[in-house]
Amino acid sequence: MLILISSSKTQDFTKQSNIKSCTFSVFLNESQKLIELLKKIKRAQLVKILKISDNLYKPIKDKINFWNISHPENKSKAAVLAFKGEAYKNINAAKFTSTDFEFISKHLRILSGLYGLLRPVDYIMPHRLEMKTSIENEFGNNLYKFWSKKITSEINKICKENEIKTIINLASKEYFKVIDKKKLNLKTINIVFLQNKKGILVSSGILSKQARGLMVNYIVKNRITDYKELKQFNLNGYSFQNSFSSEKEFVYAK
Repeated sequence: MLILISSSKTQDFTKQSNIKSCTFSVFLNESQKLIELLKKIKRAQLVKILKISDNLYKPIKDKINFWNISHPENKSKAAVLAFKGEAYKNINAAKFTSTDFEFISKHLRILSGLYGLLRPVDYIMPHRLEMKTSIENEFGNNLYKFWSKKITSEINKICKENEIKTIINLASKEYFKVIDKKKLNLKTINIVFLQNKKGILVSSGILSKQARGLMVNYIVKNRITDYKELKQFNLNGYSFQNSFSSEKEFVYAK
């Protein structure tokens, strides 16, 4: 099975990767095109499309200007270690062994607004570009149109080459939307996490992100390759809810 998760706005490059051999994104040329488009956008428009405050303009503009397609080692870091959002804190890749990294590199991909599709140990540089960003490009006026065909094709290719039959979707709706489901030749299982609030099951964004990270960690540490084994996931008080689940959607509640 292949796990899909979203990238994170929050990143940490203060410590360099402890991975001896990082890889490079298959879509670096496409990333370069997006960087060149971002460089041409005026300040007011950039603040608007990135949905940032004025005081964030300079640090983000610096990231755009300093981004380098060659990804020098001293300015880059493995994606799964550089991203520091709630999901990644709970993946806890900093504690992974070399065999953990081997496993996750085969079974997980990260959806990214700038990089398209990342392997966990692909180098990334500091950046900020969410998938929902509206930016004029050769394929349309947003990143979904820029990336959809490329990412869908790459996922199909990865799964065919590795005889993978199932996608485990741990990405947010915002990111998973980029994939053309009609052309995805695979069984897809969406993972949903719910929390009990005063007797009612609801979904909390932050808690769900944390749970996604915990599930990735669980898959890696237990070397899970059969999606049916995910029904046993029980970290942080979650349990599989058979009555709410289906073959296309696994629901967990705490």
